[in-house]
Amino acid sequence: MKLSTKQKQQLFFLLLAALWGALIFYLSSVPDLKSGFPSSYDFVLRKFAHMGVFFILTYFIASSFDSHKRSYLLFVIIAAVTYAMIDELHQTFVPGRHGAPNDIFIDSIGVYFGVWFYKVKPPAKLFKKRFV
Repeated sequence: MKLSTKQKQQLFFLLLAALWGALIFYLSSVPDLKSGFPSSYDFVLRKFAHMGVFFILTYFIASSFDSHKRSYLLFVIIAAVTYAMIDELHQTFVPGRHGAPNDIFIDSIGVYFGVWFYKVKPPAKLFKKRFV
């Protein structure tokens, strides 16, 4: 079976989403993950990192569906927020880490902006040239 260009692009973004999710899981497995900055800067940096990684994850998931239909985007939001909850649960089993409900909320802000950015700049607009 030969895949169309659109299907190749969708698989590409699905692979990116899976790899990005694995990176999130790996980083959540690192005990006492700190940036090395003073604690107040470290705290802010980590919260922005939470938003950033879930922004990217959400964009990749949405791009793998390549649809602006509300039902697909709702699924994307549910999938990304569910992964945020699983990630926080996972951190409760890592020495030196703890899962925090406020981090799920912060991750959800990244999810919101990921969906918003996908609607404004889907891959076809973001990448002018065909890359798959």
